Amino acid sequence: MTVAQQFFIFLCATTMTFNCKADYQLPEPTDVTYRWDDQFQVTVSWSWKKPDNLPKNCTVKYAVSRYELPQSVEPLPRSLVNHFTVKYFTEDEHSDHWNISIQAVLDPVCSHWKESRPVIKTIKTSKRRTELVTDFRCSLESHRTKCFWKPVNESVKLNISYRTSEEHDKIRACDGSTSHEKDVCYLNVNNLNFGIYVLVETETGRNTLKPKFVIPLPKMNIAEDKGYLDLTWEDRGPAVGKCGLNYSVCITECNKVRTLHTKEPPLKILYNKNCQYKFQYSVQTDQYCIPLSSDLSEVITHGENRSPDEMLTVIAIVVPIILSVSVILSCYCFQRNREIFCPRIPDPSTIFKEMMMTGNRDSKSIPGDLYKAEPESTEHIILVSENTIPQEIS
Repeated sequence: MTVAQQFFIFLCATTMTFNCKADYQLPEPTDVTYRWDDQFQVTVSWSWKKPDNLPKNCTVKYAVSRYELPQSVEPLPRSLVNHFTVKYFTEDEHSDHWNISIQAVLDPVCSHWKESRPVIKTIKTSKRRTELVTDFRCSLESHRTKCFWKPVNESVKLNISYRTSEEHDKIRACDGSTSHEKDVCYLNVNNLNFGIYVLVETETGRNTLKPKFVIPLPKMNIAEDKGYLDLTWEDRGPAVGKCGLNYSVCITECNKVRTLHTKEPPLKILYNKNCQYKFQYSVQTDQYCIPLSSDLSEVITHGENRSPDEMLTVIAIVVPIILSVSVILSCYCFQRNREIFCPRIPDPSTIFKEMMMTGNRDSKSIPGDLYKAEPESTEHIILVSENTIPQEIS
């Protein structure tokens, strides 16, 4: 036997041995179908035939994955049954279809068998996905839930319906507002024990989503109190029931930003009258309740920015002006009323001359007899003049 013949015999024996130990592949799932249970939930089922030579101790499971985006794969838990049910929201996935992959696998690995090739199935919604609303939110009221949104197209009529995540719950229409509120409807739900699914639909398109729950933003009041600002909030309403609230306030004080938190208003902050204050706030439920939060408020301003030396500057400029004007006016008034404030003083010599002349006239008019009867007396006349020493004239 030649060397070539020996090598050929060895190669055939090796090939036969390898083939005896070769792996077997499980067959693929077949007849993959899907059914929409409602607008939010779809059930996918398939068939699979077990190979006759599969050992009885091998356990076959089904691995299902959702291909929502080309780069996104969401594996679902492996299952022994040949069907699964899943909820799908077009608002979350931004699509009206997606692909699923179904594959038969052995769990745990068994003998020389390996998993089947995956089968891809595309699932589509009954209507194409259409962007109909934005910012769809809801808040709890005392006996129901109020929902509101922003329509993408004001002229398109929208049909809003909903259901909860409670098993076997049915889809119901969202009640319109009785007060003619625009873009508002009400759900007959007064708790958050179950999730809420919303369907927004037109004749040609639809959108399914899970609304965001928010707390109505309570109004904040600002009051000055002995060098402090007191921040208080009005009644928070029934939206959070007995849940406690945490208040977060972003404060801008003279362009310096800080954030304060409180659970029990009022919130007191030291007040600088030379600063302008800007406030933005939000509220959140405490750790003992379902996590809910409000939107961020609009900016609220209080006071004005002023330089600390502004008052001194005002005094240094205004006061001299006022004094100057006052002096000018005083001088003008004095000049116009000079005769009143400074009357003209008569000449003392003129007064004395008039007195002497008056005395002579009186002497000539007295009868001779009366004149002789008068006792001799010496008259003393005192002349007083301003800024002079009194002089006695005999």
